Amino acid sequence: MGIVAKQSFFNSINAYLGVGIGAFNTLILFPQVFADNPEFMGQVNTLLAVATIFSTFSHLGVPVSLVTYFPRFSALQQKQFFSLALLLNIASSILLLIGAFAYYHWGHVDGQRLAMGLLITLGMGLFEVFASLSQHYRLVIFPQFLKNVYRRIIIVVALAWTYFQDDGGEQFYVILGWAYALQLLLVIGYALPKIPALSLRFDALDIKDILSYGLFIMLASGSILLVNSLDVLMISQMLGDAPVAFYRIAFFIGSVVAVPVNAILVSLRPFIAKAWADNNLKEIEKLYRKSAQAQLLITSALFLLIWINVEVALALLPPKYQDPGASMVVFLVGLTQVLAGATGANGLILTISNKQRYNFYSGLFLIVFTIASNYLFIPIYGISGAAAASLLAIGTFNFIKYYLVKRFYKISPFGPVFYRTLVYFLIVLSLIAILKYLALPMLWSLILGNLIFIVFYGILSKGKMNIRGLLQKNG
Repeated sequence: MGIVAKQSFFNSINAYLGVGIGAFNTLILFPQVFADNPEFMGQVNTLLAVATIFSTFSHLGVPVSLVTYFPRFSALQQKQFFSLALLLNIASSILLLIGAFAYYHWGHVDGQRLAMGLLITLGMGLFEVFASLSQHYRLVIFPQFLKNVYRRIIIVVALAWTYFQDDGGEQFYVILGWAYALQLLLVIGYALPKIPALSLRFDALDIKDILSYGLFIMLASGSILLVNSLDVLMISQMLGDAPVAFYRIAFFIGSVVAVPVNAILVSLRPFIAKAWADNNLKEIEKLYRKSAQAQLLITSALFLLIWINVEVALALLPPKYQDPGASMVVFLVGLTQVLAGATGANGLILTISNKQRYNFYSGLFLIVFTIASNYLFIPIYGISGAAAASLLAIGTFNFIKYYLVKRFYKISPFGPVFYRTLVYFLIVLSLIAILKYLALPMLWSLILGNLIFIVFYGILSKGKMNIRGLLQKNG
């Protein structure tokens, strides 16, 4: 088994284990522990969204910069670069501490919740720095376990404590905050053998070039994370905390579609970085095309299965957690992930190449477009409006990145296998839409929908349209 295949396999296990635990938390634990208080789940998700936004800026683009520059650097440059990265992240952490203290002093907020939110933010940001160092050395499995599985286990523990102690969630944030701090210590310990000796000299580096790249990449690489957090904040602001809970439940179900894509891209990043360092555009094109083919096949299949069976999942929720717009949120979020996956590794290619500033511009466009469309759609369509805004923004965002890669490098992720998969997907999607329009009894709708899926995607599998080619040994 090749390196990409092995890492993708274990990363997929981590990802799906995380999804399983996340589904248990989102669909069962939260609604049962706080059956009459969906606002608490909304508050937790809002806090995590704020932490995600601040952590994206706090690490200053270092994680992606590290994976990009390390293959090109000598041992001396690697030592100086990592030392500079740590110094910059310590400085940004101090600024966060000062900002949090000022907010507490003048904002009259809950001090404990603010402190734990700060701990989560610092834990998220610094975690990515050491996880990226491990990723450069192709040691991605344990950091992905911490990110995908451990973080969900934290929620299980915090919810279990709340349930058995019956404290109304008073200690929930404390458990969450210190668990994120422990996660940071674990990844530092894992990366410790690979951490270069530290240096206070940076004369071997082009600091201006590195800082410029980091500032561009800070927003470019985190644009999707920011978009997925901004919609939560805007729903909270315009609709309240309870609709955040409804939206996050539906969003979670739809976002399952993206899980295998993330596992593939994490494994591909160091190989694309190495191919770029070697000026091997042919290898980049091969990875680009195979990733698009694999990602379209996987995301379309998962999306259809989820859309066929979504009513069953939503019916499990307590009455106070059910929202008439949740089903449409699942559909729109899932379709968004299919569109994002179908364009393959275009974002990685722009990020790692010398055209990263265009990734920055497109990321900036994504955020501005998302904010504007959310302000337009949420008051009219509620939580479905937030999902529609994300679909429009991310769809346009990925088309722009595809166009840029095509223009600059004359490579495309599309081929005969891709188009054949797309046709099958559209046929099945149309048939499922007709079934739902007919409003058959749920049992008949489930049977016929799953039968249609099995027939069409069974034919697709017989055509040997799978990801075997992607998982061959690379590098």
